[in-house]
Amino acid sequence: MTAMNVVRIAITAFIAVLITIASTGWVWVGSHQTATQATASRVVLTICIAAGVTGVVMLWRPRPPN
Repeated sequence: MTAMNVVRIAITAFIAVLITIASTGWVWVGSHQTATQATASRVVLTICIAAGVTGVVMLWRPRPPN
């Protein structure tokens, strides 16, 4: 295992924790905010989750040889 893969795994684990927190928040706002507030919060949380997934994909994509 290379040092780069160790760093990738660590970053992926961190992003997975953030996605888990955002997903939990997505569920929480539905029962603790008004419908309008929940919709706005869910839009922001969905963007955060999509950004996290995009980050993981970009992190693990194959690099062209130099």
